Amino acid sequence: MLAACGASTPKQAEVEKPRETAVPVATRAEPAPATTTAAPAPEGRRDRRSERRAADEASAAAAAAVVEPVPEAAAAAYARAVAALRAENWLEAELELEPLVQEHPAYPGPHVNLALVYLHDGRRDDARKELELALEAEPGHATANTQLGILLREDGKFAAAEEAYRRALETDPDHALAHYNLGVLLDIYMRRSAEALAHYEAYQASLAQPDETVGRWIIDLRRRAGNGSGARVAQGEGE
Repeated sequence: MLAACGASTPKQAEVEKPRETAVPVATRAEPAPATTTAAPAPEGRRDRRSERRAADEASAAAAAAVVEPVPEAAAAAYARAVAALRAENWLEAELELEPLVQEHPAYPGPHVNLALVYLHDGRRDDARKELELALEAEPGHATANTQLGILLREDGKFAAAEEAYRRALETDPDHALAHYNLGVLLDIYMRRSAEALAHYEAYQASLAQPDETVGRWIIDLRRRAGNGSGARVAQGEGE
């Protein structure tokens, strides 16, 4: 859920940190670069060798694209951590996640969840470090970028926060929290109302039940833009 304070135009907005529940992403093996070059061959043989080399390279690429299975123990620990987060048992989640990120640093999901635990405890620096580690493992990770954007916005680094939210949306154009937070950033902090409106609308459209507060913000921005027909859509009627 999202919580926000404000009337028709919000003065402050706070976002409850979402919980990452996806299975951690496994690492992929990368094919080794070629380091040798074959000697020139007669034209016919060169063509056959080229075809054979292309086939071999395609096979190697296909093999490299196979995701290695997540170790059973890691998957079980992650499931326990997610269950603890859902139950708001922060200590248990931390005890599951800290060894998990040490043993499997290439999985971004546990880093993001551990960041959320640290944020709950007020450990912002530790949380940011975990988000950065998640993004080292997967630079486009939508949830990690969104959470990093929230931290950056709270630190007054608005341009960097915008970049983080946009990276999230490049990976997942329908990422609701990125749209919401980018809308808040553009509306309240950067005074770019027209752009904010588009992100509020995208967020609202992603919900099964329209958010009444965001609906009022949409109406207000549309009225200020001279579009009085916004009320019906903002409230989710006739969609």
